[in-house]
Amino acid sequence: MTEGQARHVDVLVVGAGQAGLGTAYWLQRRSGLRVLVVDGAEIGRNWTGRWDSLRLFTPRRFSGLPGMRFPSGSTGSPSRLEMAEYLRAYAAAMHLPVEEGTRVERLCRDGTCFRATTPGGVISARHVVLATGPFSRPHVPAAGLGLDESVSQLHSSGYRGPDDVRTPEVLVVGGGNSAAQLAVELARSRDVTVACPRPPWFLPEHPLGISMYWWTLLTGVLNASKSSRVSRYVQSRGDAVVGTELRDLVRTGRVRLVPQRVVAGQGREVTLADGAVLPVSTVLWCTGSVPETGWIAVEGALDEHGRPVHDRGASPVAGLHWMGLPWQTRLNSSIIDGVDRDARRTVERILLAEAG
Repeated sequence: MTEGQARHVDVLVVGAGQAGLGTAYWLQRRSGLRVLVVDGAEIGRNWTGRWDSLRLFTPRRFSGLPGMRFPSGSTGSPSRLEMAEYLRAYAAAMHLPVEEGTRVERLCRDGTCFRATTPGGVISARHVVLATGPFSRPHVPAAGLGLDESVSQLHSSGYRGPDDVRTPEVLVVGGGNSAAQLAVELARSRDVTVACPRPPWFLPEHPLGISMYWWTLLTGVLNASKSSRVSRYVQSRGDAVVGTELRDLVRTGRVRLVPQRVVAGQGREVTLADGAVLPVSTVLWCTGSVPETGWIAVEGALDEHGRPVHDRGASPVAGLHWMGLPWQTRLNSSIIDGVDRDARRTVERILLAEAG
């Protein structure tokens, strides 16, 4: 298909993860609009591509998308492979119009429509839902550039298991759940040091035998508006580490915790914010990812740093919508349980624009 033979749809959803699929479900259920979902990879790739032992914190009861419950299983929460399989089954069961292997290389505005350029040609749409997720490009701090080639460096996105770390010692850099989980896993066979910007905020995974997820739901924290007092407090504290295994390993001396940011790297050493220097042989960067937005050439869609500009998912650009962003409307916006409400809101906004 050439650019002159552009396909036309009413709504183009970019991204076939949970946010994109949940939005497509409500678009098909509540409108007669022509909808197309495209993704550069196969459905579930964002889960199958993560480390082998990954398991969600979200109980199965809260791991489903609208219209289809998550299957029961022998564990309280799903594994990464179960989640990938669920997403594939969901798209098939709901007959969602998904094109896998269709990557949008450029998105621009053309009058009242958007034009998405893909390897197979151009797709034109009045509305575009950007549901590619907030974690598409691994972030490695500049400190990594100064380290010697003899130092093994690995980002958590490329880590699969302990065999990927070939030295007896490893520095895990990061203060979130990924860093905590991988530090615990590696501590079984490696000498682990964790460097994080501030002391972690540990929360027990099952206080009083009940999943922390249920506690956040029952207390209203999970669904509180992002502008509420409790949400502002949670945001100010940063991401909590769910589970206390790492805390216990630190207390017993089996893991060394250094609550300082890594600010530089030179040779076989990293320098911390307090001036301390740590020798390193392997660094596992659990420093998160950032949105890959360089393909979005729509004026007003991004700020000067390439970050999404939006108000609860609504772009200032008419017809452009965001889904699945952290704190888009509340705490659970970027996890699977938060898809339903945000997807409904997005679809309502699209239908209102169509009616006007």
